[in-house]
Amino acid sequence: MFPSFFMRGIMIGLVLLLTTVSLHAQATLRGSVRDADNGLVLTGATVYLPTIKKGVDTDSTGLFRFVDLPPGRYPVEISYLGYQQLTLNEVLVSSGKEQVLDVLLQEAATSLTAVTVKASREPRSNASPNILNLSQEETLRFPATFNDPARLSTAYAGVSGANDQANHLIIRGQSPLGMNWRLEGLEIVNPNHTANAGTFTDRSTLSGGGVNALSAQLLQEANFYLGAAPAGFGNATTALLDMRMRKGNNEQREYTVQAGLIGIDLAAEGPIKSGKSSYLINYRYSFTGLLSDLGVPLGNEDIRFQDLSFNLNFPGQKGGALSIFGLFGRSSNEFMQPDSSEWESEKELYNTIDFNSEMATLGLRWSQPQGDNGRWDFAAAWSGVQHQRLAIAPDLRNREWDDLRQEKTSAQLSYRRKLLPFGSITLGVEGLYIDQAVEREFPFGSEGIAGRSSDGLVLSPYVDWRYQIKRLSLNLGWRLSNWIGWLDESSYSEPRIAAAYLLNKKNTVGADYVVSTQAPSPYEPALRPRRSELYSLYWNRQLEDSRKISVQVYEQGLSQIAGIGVNSAINQLEQILPDTDGTTDARTRGAELTLQQFATGGWWYVVGASVFDARYEDEQGEWVKSRFAQDFSAALTLGKEWSGTDRQQQVNRFGFNVAVHYNGGLRAAPIDLMASRASRTTVFDFSNGFSEQLPAYFRGDLRIYYQKNRDNWSSMLSLDIQNVTGQQNAAYDYYDRFLDGVNRRYQLEFIPIISYRINF
Repeated sequence: MFPSFFMRGIMIGLVLLLTTVSLHAQATLRGSVRDADNGLVLTGATVYLPTIKKGVDTDSTGLFRFVDLPPGRYPVEISYLGYQQLTLNEVLVSSGKEQVLDVLLQEAATSLTAVTVKASREPRSNASPNILNLSQEETLRFPATFNDPARLSTAYAGVSGANDQANHLIIRGQSPLGMNWRLEGLEIVNPNHTANAGTFTDRSTLSGGGVNALSAQLLQEANFYLGAAPAGFGNATTALLDMRMRKGNNEQREYTVQAGLIGIDLAAEGPIKSGKSSYLINYRYSFTGLLSDLGVPLGNEDIRFQDLSFNLNFPGQKGGALSIFGLFGRSSNEFMQPDSSEWESEKELYNTIDFNSEMATLGLRWSQPQGDNGRWDFAAAWSGVQHQRLAIAPDLRNREWDDLRQEKTSAQLSYRRKLLPFGSITLGVEGLYIDQAVEREFPFGSEGIAGRSSDGLVLSPYVDWRYQIKRLSLNLGWRLSNWIGWLDESSYSEPRIAAAYLLNKKNTVGADYVVSTQAPSPYEPALRPRRSELYSLYWNRQLEDSRKISVQVYEQGLSQIAGIGVNSAINQLEQILPDTDGTTDARTRGAELTLQQFATGGWWYVVGASVFDARYEDEQGEWVKSRFAQDFSAALTLGKEWSGTDRQQQVNRFGFNVAVHYNGGLRAAPIDLMASRASRTTVFDFSNGFSEQLPAYFRGDLRIYYQKNRDNWSSMLSLDIQNVTGQQNAAYDYYDRFLDGVNRRYQLEFIPIISYRINF
């Protein structure tokens, strides 16, 4: 199933990449302006570039165009009578590749102050700090993100990484298992390569991995919801990352080639029918895999991955549109045992450690305006993933073997209609079918093969009403999640409330209230979905046109978490929980601060700081710290760009960015050394829960880049250094049977990543 999808996709990608190159000789910014509710074009909307005092109006088809622009960053102001004015910051225009914006404006009965955001497609008048818009440009600019929006999110308050080797995210001290991924608004399986990277047991997870399988070349933006998703989204309790793919250029062919220590990227886009339909496709192969194919030795591990992704767009009649998208990936990690004279830990006792993973996603999205006030939307996708791991050591009785499988089939039908002067309303239903299983063979004792499987349908009708009256903006939603085929066969009411009040032109206060549920993972007994209830209050202040500050306080309660106390899913990432009828409650309380200066010229920065108290109720009824309760997380990312002309009178750009992360350490239970020696594996003493804490985490990253613009192409040479100071950050402690004692594993140290990218 996976290989056929994957190989067929590769063949299509290579054919498209070998088509004839068509060059262009100007820096262009163009796009469209449409109504956010019905998708119809807005004729006569004004698009203005204040830094050069130049503006145009959209034509009869809603299109606008700026040509012969000097390469650089521009704020873009979009306005239309009766609609909320939108300012897009951080819009980067370069030669060799057109910048195409698809802007959605929200009609408003009363006019509020202009909404200032990053280069997003749609304004969000409530400006909740629980919703982050992560742009493609940021993933390419921020230091040491590996072009991954999940890693990028750690620059903001309340988000930190569980381990440098992977993008598992700890949200406000809670397990990464509470997070889910979406593509084009549809829930999918874990879209990451090497899903075992950075875990204590070296076993697979469903929440992250070493490298995102969706190349940033295809990314338009990623919307990151920290426990406060709209009513149309469900099945997540801590966070939800919705990745949106950009459309290919529908007027001319463009190509991108990127080579770096992450991989070799080949991207192509262009019109299928000029001015209308388009394609966008990307193939990537890991650089380490390429070196291994060439016979270059890379130590004791052979890590490789490859992926193919595409997005095909077909505009329909009367403003309708159809898109077909896909994402396919493979990854592997093979350990090669060194000579016995080089052994340093128990890992070298193994003569085999092989990990293999395959994943695939295929979906479509269709929209059709209905008159002047309504729009139908339908989307559906199938995704599947399979991870297998085999480890053999001569000194163990049994092999270590893992087989994790998950498939998701999701569909969503909705109708959105304007109710002016009473805002707009969306009525919809989302269906999600999950089929999942995990099997394991343990090397210690005589347990043999253990396994668990579950499947079920979640059918969720929902309603979402957006309303703005004078200074008050409301978003009221309700979702009814019906769990069919799961153990409890229950229905859960999930209200969603987001309110914001504009005190004056600079200050906004708001509140979020969200109830959500999430399906058990295959690691958990198929009891009932976990439940989350989030309350938050926030204050935003617009300091200047391109600078803002946000302060938030919140409380989140979680219930029906599978497992009892220390063995509950709130403390797990990849372990199979023991069969039990019990559940656990948890809670998190905290405060967050975010200060941001957009990159509109000169210095830019993002400051994110969070303090929180994450606890669960143990077997004795005491509220104690959870495994992921770091207590605090903080990040500072700042940068500066310089632009100038060279001898050929071409505009070039040099950038220098740094990032600093400082987080509390993860929690751990003490290791029972005597029991570990007897069992020949790590045995924790959980009698007092996670009573120990690893040292605080500190990491500094650096990025330096130089972009050259020419008439028909542009290039960028960049150097990223993760952990530029070589800090030794503790990952975990374990019992090492080779050393016969407790040993400490550390996270990644000094990692330089150089890459070269060219657009033409």
